[in-house]
Amino acid sequence: MTRRLLMCVLVLTAPALTQAQPRVEVTVGAVGTGASSAGTTRATLTNPVGDPLVLFTAEHRTQAAIGLEGAVAVRLSAGWLVELSGSWLRPDLETRVSDDFEGADPATLSSGTHRFTALLGAVREFGRRGRLVPYVRVEAGWLRELTADRALVENGVAAHAGAGLKYRVREAPSGWLSHIALRAEGRLAMRRGGLTLGDAGTRWSPALLAGLVIAR
Repeated sequence: MTRRLLMCVLVLTAPALTQAQPRVEVTVGAVGTGASSAGTTRATLTNPVGDPLVLFTAEHRTQAAIGLEGAVAVRLSAGWLVELSGSWLRPDLETRVSDDFEGADPATLSSGTHRFTALLGAVREFGRRGRLVPYVRVEAGWLRELTADRALVENGVAAHAGAGLKYRVREAPSGWLSHIALRAEGRLAMRRGGLTLGDAGTRWSPALLAGLVIAR
Protein backbone atom coordinates (compact mmCIF):
# COMPACT_ATOMS: atom_id res chain seq x y z
CA MET A 1 0.00 0.00 0.00
CA THR A 2 2.80 2.41 0.91
CA ARG A 3 4.58 1.68 -2.36
CA ARG A 4 1.44 2.36 -4.40
CA LEU A 5 0.86 5.63 -2.58
CA LEU A 6 4.44 6.71 -3.25
CA MET A 7 4.10 5.90 -6.95
CA CYS A 8 0.92 7.99 -7.17
CA VAL A 9 2.66 10.95 -5.55
CA LEU A 10 5.56 10.70 -7.99
CA VAL A 11 3.23 10.54 -10.99
CA LEU A 12 1.19 13.53 -9.81
CA THR A 13 4.23 15.67 -9.06
CA ALA A 14 6.22 14.79 -12.21
CA PRO A 15 4.73 17.62 -14.32
CA ALA A 16 5.50 20.14 -11.59
CA LEU A 17 9.09 18.95 -11.35
CA THR A 18 9.46 19.26 -15.11
CA GLN A 19 8.04 22.80 -15.08
CA ALA A 20 10.54 23.81 -12.39
CA GLN A 21 13.26 23.75 -15.05
CA PRO A 22 13.00 26.92 -17.17
CA ARG A 23 13.16 26.26 -20.90
CA VAL A 24 14.42 29.68 -22.03
CA GLU A 25 16.82 31.90 -20.08
CA VAL A 26 17.76 35.50 -20.88
CA THR A 27 20.85 36.96 -19.17
CA VAL A 28 21.85 40.63 -19.06
CA GLY A 29 24.88 41.75 -17.13
CA ALA A 30 28.27 43.36 -16.87
CA VAL A 31 31.48 41.67 -18.01
CA GLY A 32 35.03 42.59 -17.08
CA THR A 33 38.18 41.36 -18.79
CA GLY A 34 41.82 41.56 -17.84
CA ALA A 35 44.74 43.05 -19.74
CA SER A 36 46.57 41.12 -22.45
CA SER A 37 49.44 41.57 -24.91
CA ALA A 38 48.74 43.01 -28.36
CA GLY A 39 52.17 42.36 -29.86
CA THR A 40 55.63 43.94 -30.04
CA THR A 41 57.20 45.88 -32.92
CA ARG A 42 60.78 47.04 -33.45
CA ALA A 43 61.90 49.73 -35.87
CA THR A 44 65.25 48.68 -37.33
CA LEU A 45 67.75 49.86 -39.88
CA THR A 46 70.86 48.23 -41.30
CA ASN A 47 74.11 49.99 -40.43
CA PRO A 48 76.99 50.38 -42.96
CA VAL A 49 78.59 47.08 -41.91
CA GLY A 50 75.34 45.17 -42.48
CA ASP A 51 74.25 44.70 -38.85
CA PRO A 52 70.67 45.54 -37.71
CA LEU A 53 70.27 48.74 -35.74
CA VAL A 54 67.21 49.03 -33.45
CA LEU A 55 65.77 52.56 -33.51
CA PHE A 56 63.09 51.84 -30.88
CA THR A 57 60.89 49.08 -29.47
CA ALA A 58 57.10 49.40 -29.12
CA GLU A 59 55.24 47.06 -26.77
CA HIS A 60 51.48 47.02 -27.30
CA ARG A 61 48.97 46.00 -24.65
CA THR A 62 45.19 45.87 -24.41
CA GLN A 63 44.13 47.19 -21.03
CA ALA A 64 41.46 45.76 -18.71
CA ALA A 65 37.91 46.87 -19.47
CA ILE A 66 34.30 46.58 -18.31
CA GLY A 67 31.41 46.23 -20.73
CA LEU A 68 27.99 44.70 -21.33
CA GLU A 69 26.99 41.14 -22.17
CA GLY A 70 23.69 39.51 -23.06
CA ALA A 71 22.79 35.87 -23.68
CA VAL A 72 19.82 33.71 -24.64
CA ALA A 73 19.88 30.03 -23.63
CA VAL A 74 17.50 27.25 -24.67
CA ARG A 75 17.27 24.09 -22.60
CA LEU A 76 17.89 20.83 -24.43
CA SER A 77 17.59 18.50 -21.43
CA ALA A 78 17.63 18.56 -17.65
CA GLY A 79 21.32 19.46 -17.51
CA TRP A 80 22.21 20.90 -20.94
CA LEU A 81 21.53 24.26 -22.57
CA VAL A 82 22.68 25.84 -25.83
CA GLU A 83 23.47 29.54 -25.46
CA LEU A 84 24.01 32.46 -27.85
CA SER A 85 25.83 35.43 -26.32
CA GLY A 86 27.01 38.85 -27.42
CA SER A 87 29.20 41.43 -25.71
CA TRP A 88 30.61 44.94 -26.10
CA LEU A 89 33.69 46.29 -24.34
CA ARG A 90 35.81 49.41 -24.77
CA PRO A 91 39.41 48.59 -23.78
CA ASP A 92 42.27 51.02 -24.32
CA LEU A 93 45.12 49.98 -26.59
CA GLU A 94 48.33 51.12 -24.94
CA THR A 95 51.76 51.38 -26.61
CA ARG A 96 54.99 51.82 -24.65
CA VAL A 97 57.95 53.04 -26.72
CA SER A 98 61.40 52.31 -25.28
CA ASP A 99 65.03 51.53 -26.31
CA ASP A 100 65.20 54.74 -28.30
CA PHE A 101 68.37 54.99 -30.40
CA GLU A 102 68.95 58.60 -29.38
CA GLY A 103 68.42 57.88 -25.68
CA ALA A 104 64.99 59.47 -25.28
CA ASP A 105 62.96 58.54 -22.20
CA PRO A 106 60.31 55.82 -22.61
CA ALA A 107 56.88 57.14 -23.59
CA THR A 108 53.40 55.62 -23.38
CA LEU A 109 50.57 56.33 -25.82
CA SER A 110 46.94 55.22 -25.46
CA SER A 111 44.00 54.91 -27.87
CA GLY A 112 40.42 53.80 -27.25
CA THR A 113 39.00 50.74 -29.02
CA HIS A 114 35.71 48.87 -29.29
CA ARG A 115 35.41 45.08 -29.08
CA PHE A 116 32.29 43.15 -30.14
CA THR A 117 31.72 39.39 -29.90
CA ALA A 118 28.96 36.98 -30.97
CA LEU A 119 29.52 33.47 -29.58
CA LEU A 120 27.64 30.17 -29.58
CA GLY A 121 28.25 27.64 -26.82
CA ALA A 122 27.02 24.91 -24.49
CA VAL A 123 26.16 25.09 -20.79
CA ARG A 124 26.27 22.05 -18.51
CA GLU A 125 24.42 22.34 -15.20
CA PHE A 126 25.19 20.00 -12.29
CA GLY A 127 21.94 19.87 -10.37
CA ARG A 128 20.87 22.12 -7.52
CA ARG A 129 22.35 22.82 -4.10
CA GLY A 130 19.39 24.52 -2.46
CA ARG A 131 18.97 27.72 -4.47
CA LEU A 132 22.38 27.38 -6.13
CA VAL A 133 22.90 25.84 -9.60
CA PRO A 134 26.59 25.28 -10.51
CA TYR A 135 27.51 25.06 -14.18
CA VAL A 136 30.34 25.11 -16.72
CA ARG A 137 30.25 26.79 -20.11
CA VAL A 138 32.31 26.74 -23.33
CA GLU A 139 31.65 28.95 -26.36
CA ALA A 140 33.35 30.22 -29.50
CA GLY A 141 32.58 32.55 -32.39
CA TRP A 142 33.17 35.92 -34.06
CA LEU A 143 35.24 38.86 -32.83
CA ARG A 144 35.42 42.40 -34.21
CA GLU A 145 37.74 45.14 -32.95
CA LEU A 146 38.04 48.72 -34.15
CA THR A 147 39.69 51.91 -33.00
CA ALA A 148 37.54 54.69 -31.53
CA ASP A 149 37.97 56.78 -34.71
CA ARG A 150 37.17 53.70 -36.86
CA ALA A 151 40.44 54.11 -38.76
CA LEU A 152 41.36 50.46 -38.11
CA VAL A 153 38.88 47.57 -38.19
CA GLU A 154 39.83 43.91 -37.85
CA ASN A 155 37.89 40.66 -37.42
CA GLY A 156 38.98 37.56 -35.54
CA VAL A 157 37.80 34.64 -33.45
CA ALA A 158 37.15 34.37 -29.72
CA ALA A 159 36.46 31.54 -27.30
CA HIS A 160 35.57 31.31 -23.60
CA ALA A 161 35.74 28.50 -21.06
CA GLY A 162 34.50 29.03 -17.53
CA ALA A 163 32.40 28.00 -14.55
CA GLY A 164 29.79 29.80 -12.50
CA LEU A 165 26.78 29.75 -10.24
CA LYS A 166 23.14 30.73 -10.63
CA TYR A 167 21.28 31.73 -7.46
CA ARG A 168 17.50 31.31 -7.81
CA VAL A 169 15.69 34.22 -6.17
CA ARG A 170 12.22 33.52 -7.55
CA GLU A 171 10.42 30.43 -8.85
CA ALA A 172 6.77 30.36 -9.90
CA PRO A 173 4.63 28.04 -12.07
CA SER A 174 4.58 30.13 -15.29
CA GLY A 175 5.34 33.44 -16.95
CA TRP A 176 8.49 35.33 -17.95
CA LEU A 177 9.07 36.47 -14.39
CA SER A 178 8.41 33.01 -13.01
CA HIS A 179 12.15 32.30 -12.72
CA ILE A 180 14.63 35.00 -11.71
CA ALA A 181 18.23 34.29 -10.75
CA LEU A 182 21.52 36.03 -10.14
CA ARG A 183 24.46 34.74 -12.16
CA ALA A 184 28.21 34.95 -11.53
CA GLU A 185 30.86 33.38 -13.77
CA GLY A 186 34.64 33.30 -14.02
CA ARG A 187 36.21 32.40 -17.34
CA LEU A 188 39.35 32.29 -19.42
CA ALA A 189 38.99 34.32 -22.62
CA MET A 190 40.92 33.60 -25.81
CA ARG A 191 41.23 35.92 -28.81
CA ARG A 192 42.97 35.45 -32.12
CA GLY A 193 43.01 38.16 -34.75
CA GLY A 194 41.36 41.52 -34.14
CA LEU A 195 43.63 44.53 -33.62
CA THR A 196 47.22 43.33 -33.38
CA LEU A 197 50.39 45.35 -33.83
CA GLY A 198 53.53 43.40 -34.59
CA ASP A 199 53.62 39.69 -33.84
CA ALA A 200 50.15 38.15 -34.11
CA GLY A 201 49.13 35.24 -31.94
CA THR A 202 46.62 33.92 -29.46
CA ARG A 203 45.77 36.32 -26.61
CA TRP A 204 44.64 35.05 -23.21
CA SER A 205 42.98 37.02 -20.41
CA PRO A 206 40.78 36.32 -17.37
CA ALA A 207 37.20 37.57 -17.34
CA LEU A 208 34.25 37.84 -14.94
CA LEU A 209 30.51 38.05 -15.58
CA ALA A 210 27.82 39.28 -13.15
CA GLY A 211 24.26 39.30 -14.41
CA LEU A 212 20.53 38.87 -13.93
CA VAL A 213 18.71 35.87 -15.42
CA ILE A 214 15.03 36.05 -16.40
CA ALA A 215 13.55 32.75 -17.54
CA ARG A 216 10.35 30.88 -18.29
